[in-house]
Amino acid sequence: MREIIVDNFAGGGGASTGIGLATGRSVDIAINHDPAGIAMHKANHPTTEHYCESVWEFDPRGEVRGRPVFVIDNPKPLTTITTKAE
Repeated sequence: MREIIVDNFAGGGGASTGIGLATGRSVDIAINHDPAGIAMHKANHPTTEHYCESVWEFDPRGEVRGRPVFVIDNPKPLTTITTKAE
């Protein structure tokens, strides 16, 4: 199963662009509490799923649906949803 890419603290999308260039894939999920940041990320990465929520409160378990996860700028442990990083 292909791991999904999550960009926490998504703003203009620079990190997402870099990951896309490095992996040849788009970021799957982007999270940011700021509506302006999410709007800018949506404009630059329209195929990404966007969540305007605090990364400290967002629970990605429902969104990843059991898929392995690669996270950029992870603010908290995700061992409850993936063992890839252990």
